[in-house]
Amino acid sequence: MTDFAQEEKEKAVVGEVSKEQLMEYTTRIAEDDRLSGSAGEARAVAYFKEVMTGLGFEVEIRQIENFISLPIEASATVTSPEQKEISCITQSYSASTPPEGVEAELIFLSPGSDADVAGKIVMREGLAAPTPTRDMEVKGAVGQVWINSTDLPRNMCISTIWGHPTPETAHRIPRTPTISVGREAGEYLKTLCAGGAVKIRLHTVVESRFMEVPLATASVKGVVEPDKYVLFNGHIDSWHKGASDNGTANACMLEVARVISKYRKELRRGIRFVWWSGHSHGRYSGSTWYVDHNWEDLYQNAIVHLNVDSLGCQGATMYPDVESSAECYSLGKSVVETYANQSPEYQRIGHSGDNSFWGIGIPTLFQLLSRQPRGSDGPDALIPGLPWFWHTEADTIDKIDPEILFKDGRIYMAAVWRLCTVAVLPFDFELTGEEMINLLKGLGKKAGNAFDLSQAVAAAESFKGKAVLLKQKSAEMSRRISDQASGAGQEGLDAAAVSLDRCIMKLSRILIPVSYSATDRFDMDPAESIPPFARLQPVGKLSAMDPESHGFKFLERKMVRERNRVCHALIEAVGCIDQTLSALEP
Repeated sequence: MTDFAQEEKEKAVVGEVSKEQLMEYTTRIAEDDRLSGSAGEARAVAYFKEVMTGLGFEVEIRQIENFISLPIEASATVTSPEQKEISCITQSYSASTPPEGVEAELIFLSPGSDADVAGKIVMREGLAAPTPTRDMEVKGAVGQVWINSTDLPRNMCISTIWGHPTPETAHRIPRTPTISVGREAGEYLKTLCAGGAVKIRLHTVVESRFMEVPLATASVKGVVEPDKYVLFNGHIDSWHKGASDNGTANACMLEVARVISKYRKELRRGIRFVWWSGHSHGRYSGSTWYVDHNWEDLYQNAIVHLNVDSLGCQGATMYPDVESSAECYSLGKSVVETYANQSPEYQRIGHSGDNSFWGIGIPTLFQLLSRQPRGSDGPDALIPGLPWFWHTEADTIDKIDPEILFKDGRIYMAAVWRLCTVAVLPFDFELTGEEMINLLKGLGKKAGNAFDLSQAVAAAESFKGKAVLLKQKSAEMSRRISDQASGAGQEGLDAAAVSLDRCIMKLSRILIPVSYSATDRFDMDPAESIPPFARLQPVGKLSAMDPESHGFKFLERKMVRERNRVCHALIEAVGCIDQTLSALEP
């Protein structure tokens, strides 16, 4: 099949995506509130089974046990200098108060302020996000009030534990009652605090316990590499009706499944569709459970973590970036350019969105896709481009734009089609090498003369050079397979392509844990921002330390070990490419 024929085939497949079907799926899913473990969520999962079974997929619905936190009720009462009830909500993993509540002085902490919050109820502007709420708790606050920029306060999950707690992380379970208020209530409280001493009483009820939640999977195998699969996933639990977050994403998965079911015999690799629970109310506990109980299968067989979240929102006309691992950017950019007619920038994937696969080394393509224009998302948006109704009770079916959802669905359909049908996986490690070179040079600049990272930079440059050769060989093999089409020699070409695929997957397994994760590869990092080369980040401190001090010498030795870790991974990656290309020589 020629390149032109392949493009025409893709357009035909993508052309089968139905705007009406996407909206029908979304409407059905968004009929109910879908808290983790709720009856509404169970009905949505039953719908998943009904649709996927009808399409002929192998479907499995499991009930798994996870630590889930459901906000039940909250109230806030100003008790001095006046009496006033304040409309509010509490958050997943907030502590529950005693029946009588918690009463203390309320202080407003403006941005940049470092006032003593011990024993006080602290009020700040912004979202009740995990890191800042934990920071206030560690500093001794007895309660927290977060002022959102929207009229409706946003539901949040404030735990800094990624997924299921362990003995090492259980101390991070929040112990502070936390509420969020809308803009009007926040302005009232700020004005009151500016006039003198204020007391407030918080009352929260949050149900945090082990409970069973569903995990739904449906699979189809490929023809050439039947064990390998695209891990196409999104969460089913939602705040309130959750039409956009995550009903549209769930609908996108069903629609891709509907279309792909017609082309099973043309898939080189398979797909595993997964709906997680415990995303919104378990801090990604569904995906962490899946990693914990399927680690080796994921390591051996998962090609990519293709995540889908919050599609089709009204006003989401922009595609500013592709959130991904560097090697996946070219693929993401290409499908967005083709089906949205915009040219997105690269955005290194952050630590959110069920990205529980860094330890395994699975690359990620996409998280959010269409976005609000810059500046229309509010000052406290967790991620730029989220709509005003995100994580509120206003996220209902009337907020969905069918045309934008249709465009988003076509982009995902194209990405899945390419991942499952191209002769060699469309990942570009030249970009990975370039990113690593720049990151390591940046760390070296911070370290100055106190520490030498030139060895690591050289290793990254060597890897980049080899990645160029791998890309060239992959392109050559793809052309040969396209020209061959079928007949004599096809089996040998397919075997060569599989060999290249194994190398490509292995490179991610080697490099992602080093570049993205700060912990052991069988464990989970905290639900906080994780900088690139996290273990090597402290190298910048050396430039400000006395070289003769014990502290300097202790840290320097640690950084030598971390430099070794990075260099070893890059050398191993180079060896993987060399071995693969050598085996393919005539």
